Amino acid sequence: YERSVRELQKIGFRYIAIGGMVPLKTPEILASLRAIGKARRPDTQLHLLGITRTEALPEFAALGVTSFDSTSPLRQAFKDAKDNYYSMDAEFTAIRIPQVEGNPTLQKMISSGQTKQEHARRLEGAALLAMKRFDANEVKVPTVLDALEAYEACYAPDGGSHREQYATTLDARPWRSCECDVCTTLGHHVILFRGAERNRRRGFHNTWTFYRRVQRQTA
Repeated sequence: YERSVRELQKIGFRYIAIGGMVPLKTPEILASLRAIGKARRPDTQLHLLGITRTEALPEFAALGVTSFDSTSPLRQAFKDAKDNYYSMDAEFTAIRIPQVEGNPTLQKMISSGQTKQEHARRLEGAALLAMKRFDANEVKVPTVLDALEAYEACYAPDGGSHREQYATTLDARPWRSCECDVCTTLGHHVILFRGAERNRRRGFHNTWTFYRRVQRQTA
């Protein structure tokens, strides 16, 4: 990295993107930036590709980083196994209630006779209703967890249980304290891992929250 930055500056570049750091731990990134600092001119700015370590932003800035980019806040909404919803100080697991017709695994189970479509739809509806009633303060967390677990046993019988993660999400109700347009418009639907539209909107919420985290760290 140090040698590359030195050579690019000789050519005339004063704004240099640094790639290949995503797999590195934060101390390793900082060590690389310090090495680059031996070659970097005072007027040369650095851009980090794919890095979102907000806790290290002040240190990055001190080492010449003026910008960065990443798709993580958007993609984690529907790609991550557990960190799907950002709050200002934590990440939460989204509540998975997949559509019966939109879940390939479940459709195969129905086609093979392992489960009945009517049974799956009934459990799906019960899970959706439990979430709706929970957000209206009509039922408690254990009731919702029972409905979610019953449906999960149907669509992912070998996938394990998310009960503990869901309990954390439901206890916190993070969508209620969020002021973004997505959360204020969708309510509890933003936390449902269900269909592309909901999932991408949660990604937009994450991007907005991430921006606020950056603002807090750089204030």
